[in-house]
Amino acid sequence: MKRKNNLYENTYKMENILEAYNEVCRNTKNERKVRNYREYKCIYISRIYETLKNRTYEVGPYNVFTIYEPKERRIVSQGLHDKVINHLVSREILLPSIIPCLIDENIASRKGMGTKKGYELLQEYHRKCKLKYGEYYILKCDISKFFASIDQERLKEKLKRRIKDKDALDIVFKIIDSEEQGLGIGNMTSQILAIFYLNDMDHFIKEDLNIKYYVRYQDDFILFHPSKEYLKYCFEEIKKFVKKEKLKLNKKSRLYKATNNFIFLGRNKEGKYAKYRNVKRRLRKRKFLYEQGKIDLASLTSSLISYKYLCNREIKI
Repeated sequence: MKRKNNLYENTYKMENILEAYNEVCRNTKNERKVRNYREYKCIYISRIYETLKNRTYEVGPYNVFTIYEPKERRIVSQGLHDKVINHLVSREILLPSIIPCLIDENIASRKGMGTKKGYELLQEYHRKCKLKYGEYYILKCDISKFFASIDQERLKEKLKRRIKDKDALDIVFKIIDSEEQGLGIGNMTSQILAIFYLNDMDHFIKEDLNIKYYVRYQDDFILFHPSKEYLKYCFEEIKKFVKKEKLKLNKKSRLYKATNNFIFLGRNKEGKYAKYRNVKRRLRKRKFLYEQGKIDLASLTSSLISYKYLCNREIKI
């Protein structure tokens, strides 16, 4: 597949800047910042245009914070100026060069994809395997600390095989290097680069291991096959493959019978999001974090309200 060229010029086309600017303003929750950003719209857009056209962009400082639900994660957030440029790099450089090489079963961070698409594929594969094989097995895998463990130099080498434009590579590499290690959760570029990083593994599973029924959402992926022994073999081969990618599977990765219940994309095999006892356990954890001073009262209250409506019943902890 040919490498993509002449990508960078699209980042400073005025219509693309305006589209990214409006998208960032719509999706930013801090109304005060957005109000100020809109008030001086012409100035900010002019700065973005000049910065990109003159190739002088330097990544600004990150606002770093930690979330604890559903598990502890380090999140990064940028100022609006950097967010607009991040969106431009994603839409005008990364997506055109990366999407053509992705398989359809890689269902994260793309238009028309997502958890809903993943669940639909999951149900479709269950039906097909039941009709075709009767008895079948499922290998569910998860990468340990995926975003933080992504090897930046290996990622750059992968991008060089897809992008020929030197200016495009330069700005993407600046964004990658702005993190001390791995990729920061929170940037649009990080989401796209993450789905791309395991693209070679997707092709390995589909083409070398000949797994017909397969779904991946970021670092969570699932394989269907009638042979338990063959899936055990696949498990070992996948471990070797991800090790070459400087990653490792976590302890939750395991083999299931088709009749076993398991959680994928936040749902069990019947499509339900959470069992009542799991909700109680999570809320007890939120209460503990509040008592330890790691989250504030507003965060605890938001969790209570969200889970109340999810379960359609009042929950006491």
